[in-house]
This record gives sequence, C-alpha cells and structure tokens, in this order.
Amino acid sequence: MNADSPDPVLAIDIGGTSLRLALIGVDGALHGEIAQYEMPFSSDGAADMEGLLNLMDPHVERARQRVADEPMIGVSLCGNVDLVSGDAILAPNLGWRNWPFGRLVSERFRLPVCVATDVRQAVLAEAIWGAGMGLRDFAWATIGTGYGGYLFLNGRLYGGAHGFAGNFGHITLDEVNGYPCGCGRRGCFETFVAGPAIARAGQAAHEAGKSVILSSLALGGDVTTPMVFRAIELGDETAIAIVDEAIRLICINLGGMVNLLDLSLIVIGGGVTEAAPWFVERISSDIRAYLMTAEAQRDLRVLRESMPNAALWGAAAHVFAAEGPIPGDALEEGIVHRAIRAW
Repeated sequence: MNADSPDPVLAIDIGGTSLRLALIGVDGALHGEIAQYEMPFSSDGAADMEGLLNLMDPHVERARQRVADEPMIGVSLCGNVDLVSGDAILAPNLGWRNWPFGRLVSERFRLPVCVATDVRQAVLAEAIWGAGMGLRDFAWATIGTGYGGYLFLNGRLYGGAHGFAGNFGHITLDEVNGYPCGCGRRGCFETFVAGPAIARAGQAAHEAGKSVILSSLALGGDVTTPMVFRAIELGDETAIAIVDEAIRLICINLGGMVNLLDLSLIVIGGGVTEAAPWFVERISSDIRAYLMTAEAQRDLRVLRESMPNAALWGAAAHVFAAEGPIPGDALEEGIVHRAIRAW
C-alpha cells in the first residue's frame, strides 16, 4: 500500500445474519454505497463459505478496477479471531470453530487480507475516526444478534493474553436456570439481553396470552425483536417490561466493567440499538445506579456509534493501521500486525 496516497480498502463486515461491504478511504470517507446481503448458510446450520466468497466476488472485482495498486481487504467477523492467522477460533453465530477464514479469502482472491473480531474493529474505528478520538480508556459494546465488546486501554487496543478480551457478554448470570449460549455454556448475559433474548421473551408472552398487541403483530408466526419495540410504541406494558429488564441487566454488566476499569466512555452499536432512538439514552441514564464512584456517575459518557457501521469502518482502519498509512500505535502490543498473504 502506498503510504503517501493510499487507495481505499474493501471493507467487509460479516455478522450473524448479514454481510456488508464498502470501499472506505484512509480519512474514513465512504466511496460509493454500502452493499448488504443476507448471510448464506448451509443445511448443517453453519455459514456457507463458498456462498460467502461468491457474494464477495463482484465487489472484489469492482475494487480492482477502482484502485491504482492491488486492493486490500479488511474483514470484521462476528466471533473470536486469531489476529495473526486470521482463523475464526470460535464464531458461534456462524457455526465455525478453528476455521481458516483469512487464508481462504486471501487464497480465493490472491489479495492481502486483515481479519479481526467485529467488536475489535468497531472500537478501532471509534478510536481513529469517531467518539474515542484522543481518549486513552474506553470500550465498545454491541447489542445485536449477540452481546459483547472490546477494550481500548492506555491509548491502544487491549486484547488480553489471547486476543479475546471484552467478552463481557459471556460473563455468567445464571448457569442453573439460564438459557444455552452459542459459546457452549449456559446462562451468559448475552442469552438474557441480545436481540434473540428479547424476541424469545416476547414469544413467551405471546404464547402465555399476556400481550394482545404482540399476538396481533405476530400474525400467527413468531415474535421478533422489532415487534417487541413496535409493541412498546403502541403502549404494551408487557413489551415495556421485557425491554426494561434487558436494559437493567445490560447496565449491571457494563456498570461492573466501568467499576473495574474506570472507563470514561462506552460506545454502543448493534441492531437492537437501532430499534429505538431512546435505547442507548436509557442505558446512559440507568447505568448510573450501578456505578460505584461519584466521578464515574458524573463523567461516564454512553454514546451511540459515530458512523453507520463502526465494525465495517474498523475493518478498513485495521488495514490502514497494519500496513502503514495510519500509525499503528493504537493496535495491540506484542503482535506483528500485517495482512495475510496466502497465495
């Protein structure tokens, strides 16, 4: 990559249900539009790698035509990723374990690829182009198909001993009476507060006859998370109670993290936060009850993400920081950060 005049990066965000792609420049500017697809899955329930590569194909070819040098690919993936190899160590929502994702993408397109977990990419984007600019200590949280985050401490990304720090969604809340989690355990916070948990609670209320509004919205099918938020707009007390409980548990969880690390900012993104404009504001207000110090109660900011999709922007930021146009001092210590070149 030409450090003096870097080409835009093909950024790809792979979530549990959707795929997004865009060309993003070194200044964070979007070149063109964001393309979006449903994630392809195989009959065994795992994400279909060949189908995924086929969806990427025309966008890679378009990137080849629009850049001066060889295009570079940055990927945000919903799961634990080995930063060096690009392997998906555990991606529960995709059904992948120890999957050589980075190598497969690089081999298919014969291009350099940087891959990291989506929450890590999101916090990097916020540090470089968003709400975290100039801050030394803050965190990112995603509330969507899953629930989790990543940390930015002492002026750089913090991945911990294995690169998997920030999995506060997999802190156990109730391993006895809780729900099975995609990580293989039971009773994680994620299973109580993420989008599927809100939908599950709405479905239970519908089946128990506790909400006429939810039953009417379901039209004989299953209750979805957007239906629960729509029911709130219509004044449904059961739906209000469901989301109130999710917010309470999120505040307990994130508040504990603030008490542990004394953070100045939490940036929140994900599909659930998009369901209602007041959702993040409620967390910002209610979390104060779970903060220990008067300083944290006074100073903590809880904000919505600064860009349309921070994980997508972070996939581009990862490439720019690893390959040189953006200084790499915000990246994790102890790792040689470079793109995968597997052809």
